[in-house]
Amino acid sequence: MDYISLLNKLETLRNDYLVKELGETYFKRKIFAVEKICDKSFSTAIFVASTHGREHITTDLLIKMLEEHLFDECKDFNIKAIVMANPDGVELSCNGLKSAPIFLHENLVKINLNNSDFSMWKANGRGVDINNNFDANFGQNIHSLVPAPSGYVGEAPESELETKLIIKEIKNSNTFFVVTYHSKGEEIYYNFFQEKKLLERDRLIAERFALSTGYSIKNVESYSSGGLKDYCVSKLKIPSLTIEVGSDSLSHPIKKEFLAEIFEKHKSVAKDTNFAYNIFKDFK
Repeated sequence: MDYISLLNKLETLRNDYLVKELGETYFKRKIFAVEKICDKSFSTAIFVASTHGREHITTDLLIKMLEEHLFDECKDFNIKAIVMANPDGVELSCNGLKSAPIFLHENLVKINLNNSDFSMWKANGRGVDINNNFDANFGQNIHSLVPAPSGYVGEAPESELETKLIIKEIKNSNTFFVVTYHSKGEEIYYNFFQEKKLLERDRLIAERFALSTGYSIKNVESYSSGGLKDYCVSKLKIPSLTIEVGSDSLSHPIKKEFLAEIFEKHKSVAKDTNFAYNIFKDFK
C-alpha cells in the first residue's frame, strides 16, 4: 500500500476510529495514528507498521486488522495503530524518484548506489534507517557510515522526525505494550538485555503470539541495536515485539496477493494483546 492508498483508507476508517495526525516527515507527508479509545482505561497498546519502506505489506496488514475490527475484543485498554511510520520510504519503494522533491533526485540516486530502482529501499527520505535510530545501544552495529538504502543509523539517536514522533506518542500514551511489524521470515523477537524478571514476563507474551501465529521466536540480541523494540524494552521497561510477517520464501517487497494468508495467521491479535495486558498488569 502506498501513501495515497493509505489516505483513501483512512477516510473510510474515520467512520469507526479516531484518526490523529502525529506530525510530518522530511518530505512533508503526515504520519497518522488510528485510535480505538477505551473510556475506562488510560493504558495503551501501540502497533507500528512500515518502519522500513519496502515492508509496506505491514501497512496493508494493520489496516485490514482495523477494517475487520479485530481489536474490538480489546475492552480494557486503548489501541493505537501507527499505520505507516515511514511514508517517505514507502513512497520511494512503491513509486520511485517521482515521489521525492526534484532537487533531491540526484542525491537520492547516489545514496541508492547509483540505482534508479528504489523498490528495495528501507530507509526514510534522508537515507536513515529508522529502525537503527532509536536510543538503544545506538551505533553498535553500524552497517553504513553514510546515508544508504538501509542500515545507516543517522547522526545521533532520535535524529529523525519519524523516530521522534513515534517515541513521543509512546511516552504520551501510558503505553504498556508495543508491536512493530516488519517483513519477512515469520519470526518474533522480544529480548534486548532485559533483567531476568522482565525477560521472563516478555517471553510469556512472545510465546503467546508465537503460538497463535505459528511463527518462531528468535534471539537476535547480539546483533540488534537502535530498534524500536530494543528501545521499548531497555529504556521504557515495557514488553515489545518485533514480528516479521510473511514467509522467507517471498521476495521483497511482498506483493499484496499474499496479504490474505498473512492476515489469517494474525486473527488472534486481540486475544494475544489482552493476554499481554493481563501479564503486564499482574507483573510484580
